[in-house]
Amino acid sequence: MESPKDLAELFQRENGFLIFTHVQPDGDTLGSALALGLSLRLLGKKAVVVRSDPLPEIYQFLPGSGEIADWRQVEGDFRVGVLVDCGDPTRVGEAAKLLARVALVVNIDHHGTNAGFGQYNYVDVQAAAVGEQIYELLRSMEVDISPAIATCLYTAIVTDTGSFRYESTRESTFRVAAELVRLGAKPAQVAENAFETRSLSSARLLGRALETLELTPDGKVAWLVISRAALEETGASDEETEGIINYARAIRGVEVGLLFRETGDGKVRVSLRSRHQVDVSRVASHFDGGGHPRAAGCTLSLPLNEAREKVITAVRGALADS
Repeated sequence: MESPKDLAELFQRENGFLIFTHVQPDGDTLGSALALGLSLRLLGKKAVVVRSDPLPEIYQFLPGSGEIADWRQVEGDFRVGVLVDCGDPTRVGEAAKLLARVALVVNIDHHGTNAGFGQYNYVDVQAAAVGEQIYELLRSMEVDISPAIATCLYTAIVTDTGSFRYESTRESTFRVAAELVRLGAKPAQVAENAFETRSLSSARLLGRALETLELTPDGKVAWLVISRAALEETGASDEETEGIINYARAIRGVEVGLLFRETGDGKVRVSLRSRHQVDVSRVASHFDGGGHPRAAGCTLSLPLNEAREKVITAVRGALADS
């Protein structure tokens, strides 16, 4: 397993970097990738941040976000592919076709389910966000962190820690965040964009989702459902489902909250969140998914009712064993 110092030597030696975000990009993958891309370009390197899925509107305030390239539009030769916040290489989606063209793969991640798939692996399961890891890497590279880079990294950390509410938050997380604020990140601006600005369609979708709320008889598992019909009727996009699952887990007495969302290709995307007892990454792994002990996801190629029954049964089994 490589250290930030090891990767710093690699980044200083090589040129031509593709930095991959994961599908359904969140604040951590975007903030981390943009910060790394901005830093490499400051050092005179050729670096392009790549996406498979569209950039969510709430993250369009991030410096450099307008330069994120759809993988189909990338031209030229690149020697190094860097995956940020990807538990496995399939998380880059269709951009895997572009990843196949690079000579070296660098894997920077904090998921416990990450098996170390790169030629270079910097996996720290103790990190609250990949944004923390990129900060340490930039320090090893002796990059002069600008306000733009600081904003990207602060956004990565504050979003992946739920505004420093999740148990993954450590003392060092606050130290890094404080340093990023000193370097120019503005917490109020980030919070307003990432947490306090929503579209009318997303509000309507939340209402529809809450109407589907159900709990197991013991009240320990709660779930919500978002159908394709609900998305179409409210005019909401897939990205506007982010955060809805928290309403299920927030109910008093609930240990595991679930969100079942029908995708456009006939599959069901499942998000899992737990409080203390259940490692939901293990539950997700049963369905070829993964994530963190308290936040994970998987996709099932089943009708909605079947997918819901299978996942709830697995969660109840995990609760019984905990």
